[in-house]
Amino acid sequence: MEKYRGKGTVESLSWAESGRSVLKLNIRHLWLMGVWPLGHSPVFKVYTGLTFLMGIWSVVECLLAVYYTWGQLEETTMVLIFTSTCSCGIVKLFFFVRNESSYSLMVREVASVMAAQSEACRDPALAAILRDSRSRAFRLSLGMLLFMFAQNFIWFPIPVVAHAGERRLPFSQHGWDNNSHFYGLSYTLQCLSGLYMSQISFGLDCLFASVMILVAAQLEILSGRILKLNQEVILEQRNESVLWKNKMTMDENRDTFYETLCFCIDSHQKILRFVTLLQDTMSPVAMTQFANSVVIACLALFQATYGEDMSAAFKCACYLPIPGGQLYLYCWAAHSVTENGESVSVAAYSCRWVEGSARARHALRTLMARAQRPLALTAGRLYPINRAAFLSMVNASYSYYALLGQMNNR
Repeated sequence: MEKYRGKGTVESLSWAESGRSVLKLNIRHLWLMGVWPLGHSPVFKVYTGLTFLMGIWSVVECLLAVYYTWGQLEETTMVLIFTSTCSCGIVKLFFFVRNESSYSLMVREVASVMAAQSEACRDPALAAILRDSRSRAFRLSLGMLLFMFAQNFIWFPIPVVAHAGERRLPFSQHGWDNNSHFYGLSYTLQCLSGLYMSQISFGLDCLFASVMILVAAQLEILSGRILKLNQEVILEQRNESVLWKNKMTMDENRDTFYETLCFCIDSHQKILRFVTLLQDTMSPVAMTQFANSVVIACLALFQATYGEDMSAAFKCACYLPIPGGQLYLYCWAAHSVTENGESVSVAAYSCRWVEGSARARHALRTLMARAQRPLALTAGRLYPINRAAFLSMVNASYSYYALLGQMNNR
């Protein structure tokens, strides 16, 4: 942790630096949404402030709408879906702005972790793991962001199409004036705030999921390096000379084995330090998303099941996979980090350690002992993020949905 105590002084990423990053798509998407400043532009700070104010305005408008529709369970839950989405985006934006240096440091450190094993990735099998992780992170981010963007074409035009002439708004209705004042402006602002807050929320989720995919791949590469330890040493010695057996003694072979192992241990320690940084940066955002997903999934399922307005039920049915998808992003990616972290210990035991020197065997025991401690990421430092947590959250959402259903049937 000593390495990261001065992270408050970390310089912001530049535009050129973001272009060289493996997380280019994630960073520039957040820049486009007014979240991630690439440089020190005062104009961008104003843009971020306007984005934040737009979200606040939407939440206040929704709370007023809830006040005017209180007692109408169907109408209230519909407004609360949008309120929860906007609130989640605002809270995540706040955490980013408050801790921007940690995000910049995280991007630089993930590049450093990958660079530490770049030499080992000359091996075709290990290079394939690296390429696959980068491709998977990019495709996942692009696919999820486009899927979220596609929701706009369902939610935004439906009030005009399904309720033509009724002056309905896409998310929250103005019960205090029956949508009679500033209808066009209100419609535009609700659409813009919905677009920005949902993209900000999803963009940060995809950023962390991409980072975890890359870290899991680095652990998998490290396991492959450890498994091939003594094999690589012998192959290198064979390539140096046809008469390598006569020129190299067993003790020298063992020393080379130990030196190569030390490089692996150094890579492992660097990954562990990075996971600590990732935990500190991601924890509050993940906790916000966990709580929000449970609420939104419950409300959307209720609307899709009990809603009398078919257009509202259709919107909620289309939106329902999103909170579950956001939860699964975290749980699947974090579980992969934990699994690949444990595989390092298995690889250390499975390598040809019997041919190593006494100090090499001692180093391997230390590596195995450390690798057996789970690399468990948590939400809010309270809730472990793994596949079991996903099932637990789904069960919680269904329980609240059943409670709402009972209240509606009374």
